[in-house]
Amino acid sequence: MSFLTGFLGILGIISFISFFFLMRFKASSKQTDRSDRIKWSSYIPYRENSTKKTRKNENSGQDADFEN
Repeated sequence: MSFLTGFLGILGIISFISFFFLMRFKASSKQTDRSDRIKWSSYIPYRENSTKKTRKNENSGQDADFEN
């Protein structure tokens, strides 16, 4: 085993341990509940603001009519 292989292996193990150590820290609600938050992607689900009105289902008591 060469020096480079050992060095990269140790670096990978340290990175792995530090990643899981830092994963337990969470961003504060001041950071996560901002009104001007950037929407980075359409694939990421974002929480809706509580100030927005939810759309009611107008036909909640009626079933859909399907014709054959």
